[in-house]
Amino acid sequence: MKLIRPLLFFFLMAILGTLQAQDIHYSLFNMSPLTMNPGLTGSFYGTVRVGGIYRGQWYNVSDATGFETPSFYADAPIVRGFRKNDWVGVGIAVFNDKAGSVKLRTNASLISAAYHLGLGKDGNNVLTLGLQAGSVSRRFSQTRLELADQWDATNGGFQSGTSMDNIAMEGRNKGNYVDIGAGLLFRSKGKDGSLLELGASFNHANQGDESFLGSSGGTGTGGGNNKKEENKRPYRITTHAKYEWMLNEKWSAAPTALFQTTKGATEVALQAWGGYLLKPEVPIKLNFGLGYRFGDAAQVLAGLDYKDLRVALSYDINTSPLNTATNYQGAFEIAAWYIIKIFKDPEVKQAILCPKF
Repeated sequence: MKLIRPLLFFFLMAILGTLQAQDIHYSLFNMSPLTMNPGLTGSFYGTVRVGGIYRGQWYNVSDATGFETPSFYADAPIVRGFRKNDWVGVGIAVFNDKAGSVKLRTNASLISAAYHLGLGKDGNNVLTLGLQAGSVSRRFSQTRLELADQWDATNGGFQSGTSMDNIAMEGRNKGNYVDIGAGLLFRSKGKDGSLLELGASFNHANQGDESFLGSSGGTGTGGGNNKKEENKRPYRITTHAKYEWMLNEKWSAAPTALFQTTKGATEVALQAWGGYLLKPEVPIKLNFGLGYRFGDAAQVLAGLDYKDLRVALSYDINTSPLNTATNYQGAFEIAAWYIIKIFKDPEVKQAILCPKF
């Protein structure tokens, strides 16, 4: 029975490993819980969790503007559910994704709620349903576009000045839509302190219109319905898994896996984390590991746990065909969260038995 959970985990990783998304993504995906799965909302021991993550990528390729994705979130378990071992969590997450030389920006503000259903008398197994909804806005810098009518075949470059195509697109550099998603999560804590986490989320369920050209989907004639379909935000399905256990009193291991797919594009990441407990009485724990995102990048991972603070760093070494331009330089990430506890754990006073004679 003790082998069931690790075997289930590695079986899932084997399935994911046989698969090879355009959406925001992080190498430190576990440090951005609310954008990965709304079922993770309020899934911790404490009063409030606040955190953030920043990703910067490909500065040496994209005329020093690169790709940047900062994100911030806060969540809390707020009330007990219908049963003793149930509870409800709520949270909010915001992110700002900037891509490339035209500074395409995607801003999102998402609110999530999750119901955590405790299974069994001890509550060590929890099944969670999470929902998420919010507003997404997109815009780009129209003045930085280099369009077809600016091309100078004689000089072999783009002419400076305003493009007629730019004039035709005046005012069409903004768009917004409502975004809805849901997630499932299963967490199981073993008697030996091990933790299994399996999750799946379904994002962009309402397929909002992300076009910059309005609800018509374009200014041309014909193909109206097809244009509308093309402008819909495609579904994104995410699955993730993590199994953490202590190897001995100081060393721990935590293999993790992530799979995402949207409109035929996929992302698969496998990571092997290890931990070393420096001072059990404090406690201070060092985390480190290696990872690989298939077809894209190798990952160097590091982090630190100090009481209720967790900090993590990662660096991607680009292994895709683009490495001829990037010189193998990928993305850098830094992330942190802090769990606030406004309650105190009960202090149990030692009882001294005095025998009577």
